[in-house]
Amino acid sequence: MKTRTVILIFTLVCISVFTFLTIRYTNHNLERTFRDSSRNAFYLLSFMVDHYLSHEKAVEEEYVQQLRNKFTANPEGLVPSSISMRNTDNHGLWIFKGDSTFGTIEYKNFGKEILNFYKQNLKGKNEHTLIIFDGKPFLLINTNLNSTDILILSQAPPVVGTRIEQILDSLITSSNLRYFAIVDENKMPILFSTLYENFLPLKGPGQHLIDTPDGRILQIMEIVGKNSIVAGFEMESLNRVLRQNNVFLLLVILIFVALEGVLLTGYLKFERFRFRKEKEIKRFKEVGALSTGFAHEFRNSLHALTLLAKELDKENKSILLDETNRMKAIMDSLRSLSTEDIESSGINTRELVDESVALLDHFIKENNAAILQDIDENAGIKGNRPLLVTALSNVIKNSVEAGATSIKIDIHKKGKTIKIDIADDGTGIDPTIADQVFEPFFSKKGQSGIGLYLTKRIVELHDGEIELKRNKYTVISIILPA
Repeated sequence: MKTRTVILIFTLVCISVFTFLTIRYTNHNLERTFRDSSRNAFYLLSFMVDHYLSHEKAVEEEYVQQLRNKFTANPEGLVPSSISMRNTDNHGLWIFKGDSTFGTIEYKNFGKEILNFYKQNLKGKNEHTLIIFDGKPFLLINTNLNSTDILILSQAPPVVGTRIEQILDSLITSSNLRYFAIVDENKMPILFSTLYENFLPLKGPGQHLIDTPDGRILQIMEIVGKNSIVAGFEMESLNRVLRQNNVFLLLVILIFVALEGVLLTGYLKFERFRFRKEKEIKRFKEVGALSTGFAHEFRNSLHALTLLAKELDKENKSILLDETNRMKAIMDSLRSLSTEDIESSGINTRELVDESVALLDHFIKENNAAILQDIDENAGIKGNRPLLVTALSNVIKNSVEAGATSIKIDIHKKGKTIKIDIADDGTGIDPTIADQVFEPFFSKKGQSGIGLYLTKRIVELHDGEIELKRNKYTVISIILPA
């Protein structure tokens, strides 16, 4: 029992370690795949944003230079009467000479704001900026020529001011990207798009895991020139995959363990059965050798008794000869236990029981035991009478030796079988040895331990079964073909 417990514990530990290592290994690979795919997405997105911004900047610079060239080719000719909207892309034009200001704008409501912005940020500078009116992008361009400022308001080309943030917003809502930003050296965002209300902490270059109320974030950050590119990828999708993977692996391992358990149980049962059969065959060979030798010696003794019978009177001579002949028949029958071929004939079960009881009549009376019979008259069997008498007498003798005062023999026909129940009120059989009582040489009473084994062997030679039951009484049941 201790060995089985140790083996079971060792097996469970091995299965647990195997399960842990398998799940740990697959989870590690999944996490590494997630990080690799996130890093690839980061590089692709960074390249796309950088390319788009560079292209937008180039288009913007080219367009600004074209406007400047158009309005500064002849700056002296720009007089108040000549100020007009030269094309549909221009929506405002101002000339500042000293304290004089000449200009016009289509968006009257914004004229004052534009002039204030000009005075604070563009006055005297060759600079431009992007502004939004009514949701449309405009370029406000200032050119300084010899103390003269030319300020132009022009609608930006379609590619300028499209706002890469909008593209990023669409990517963020349709993927596991949660924020993307370009940050200057002062950690101020140049470009910024996020699903979070506040910008998450910048952890520095490399990959970092950040805990948020909405789950863990994988942050990737790289420094390009003076700016830093940073992106955050949510890990909930990875967590879902990990959970599904763990459940799947556990199910596979449990099924594997269950199958292994079934196979192992079957193998152990087979091994126990094989070991029991090998042990039984070995003992059977021993019993066969003993019974053969015993029968040989016993026949020699019976021959001597037969010779002595000639000296007896006629009545005693007849009794002695009948008994020796019966004992010879038993010996011949016992010799057949080593084979599968026995002589059979039709047998009336009542006669079989009467003969078995008569054989033990003196022993039964000496121990004050009573034999009760309930026998179906139609319950006939086919078999070897001496062997079956030996089998029944062995069971009855065991009951008497167990201190039984009442032994009941029930014989009934059940379908195509005849069931013989022999129940007694004796001391019974210890349940811990119930599986051993039919083994050869097993006895708790210091006897040969061959009786019940011979009974079992005889029943098996008749294609029958024998079993032991224990309830209020000890019952040995013999089931034979009808």
